[in-house]
Order: sequence, then structure tokens, then C-alpha cells
Amino acid sequence: MKNTRSLLAALLALTVVAGAFTGGVAAATAASLTANPSAPGATAQHTATLTAGSTVDTSSWNGFQVNYQGSGTDASNVSVEDVATIGIDRGDNQTGDAVDVNVSDDLASVSTSNNGATLTFDLGGSYSLYEGDEVVVVYEDVANPDQAGSYNVTLDINPQSSGSQATATFDVENALQSETTTQTTTQTTSGDTTADDTTSSSTTMGSADTTTSAATTTESDDSGSSGGSPGFGLGVGLLAVAGAAFLALRD
Repeated sequence: MKNTRSLLAALLALTVVAGAFTGGVAAATAASLTANPSAPGATAQHTATLTAGSTVDTSSWNGFQVNYQGSGTDASNVSVEDVATIGIDRGDNQTGDAVDVNVSDDLASVSTSNNGATLTFDLGGSYSLYEGDEVVVVYEDVANPDQAGSYNVTLDINPQSSGSQATATFDVENALQSETTTQTTTQTTSGDTTADDTTSSSTTMGSADTTTSAATTTESDDSGSSGGSPGFGLGVGLLAVAGAAFLALRD
């Protein structure tokens, strides 16, 4: 009986520790798209990034697609000559549009469909992708939507097989001009309080930078949670092991 209870307690501890570290193993696929300038109706440079998921791990990179349908964006003028950057950020550890591997020599063609709403980059497949790599495509000559707002676009690695797809949001916004008034209160040693009114104005001319939000594809098996952190799992595991030892000592 003593051995049975000790064995059960040990198995319980092992299960808790293992479960604590399984959460968040599948990395989410992140997508982003920015426009510069971001003003409505402007002819802009767009930067699209997408992190490769498990479905394209070790696959050849054959294409990339940006689907602007429903946003009013027109990419019909984009050509091979308009592609400023197309490459791979290995391990997604670079910032901005920096890449480790330049694949511009493998870019075969650029085409549009759906009245300029779907933009497709065809590649020769000379470069391989691995899960966690970020693909980066920067291209010119895109006509922003005529109305300010936030728009959803779909990005797809190897669209011929829908290898790794995600949705990104890009903002189209007017130039901003604002004035901020701040009141600062200072406490003196004699107990008197003086209030200084400070007025400052700031003007942003031209187009505002675009902000983006990352989206997660259905490839991700787990969006992650605070309970899946290593520190939490270790703590729970230690408690379970201590409980097992206590049961063994009682017997």
C-alpha cells in the first residue's frame, strides 16, 4: 500500500510539471502591414511582414500575396521595379524591414487581380523557409484608400497552397495638428502652493506614421497564457513533489 501511494504521488507530480511546460509550444503566426505615407488617397510605399508557421517549415518560398479586397486600396501599378525589398529575416530577430537573406534575385513576377485589390509576388523557389522565419516585402506605387480608417488585409506565404496565411490591419489617417495644455503644481517648503500653466503646441505635418496590429492565424494551437510561463510551472511542480515526499514519509 505504501509503495502504491508513493507511486501515485510521484506520477501526479510528473504530470503537473509536464503540463506546465506544454502551453504555448506552437508559435503564433504574426502579420503586419504599414503604409508610408498613410494619408488617404496617397501613392504610398507599403511594407508587409509575415512570420512563417509550421505548415511551410522547410518549404521552398514560391510566392507571397497581399489581399486588399474591401479596403479600396489599388495596387494595380505595382511592378517588379517597384519592389524595394523582398527577403527573409531568419528567426524573426531583426527590427523593421531588415532581412538576413535578400531574395530579390529570385523574384520572377508581380501581378494583380480583382481590379488591383490582390497583389501577388511570384518567386522561383530557390530559398527555403523555416518555422519562425519572417518574410519581408517592401513595395512602392500603391494607392491608399480614399477614406481614413483601419483596414484588414490578408497576407499569404505560398498562396498557391495557402501555406501560411494571416490577417493584418493597416491604418490610413489624415495629417494631425494638436495643441496640448499642461498644468503643473509645485509644493513649496512653507506650505504655499504655486501653479504654473504651461502651454505647448505640436504640429505634425505631412502624413502620420502607420500603426499596425498583429494577427494570429489558425495554425496556432495555443495562444499562450500567463499560467504557461516557466516560473509558474516550476513552482507548481515543486509543490507537487513536496506533496509526494510528505505522503511517502507518512507511510
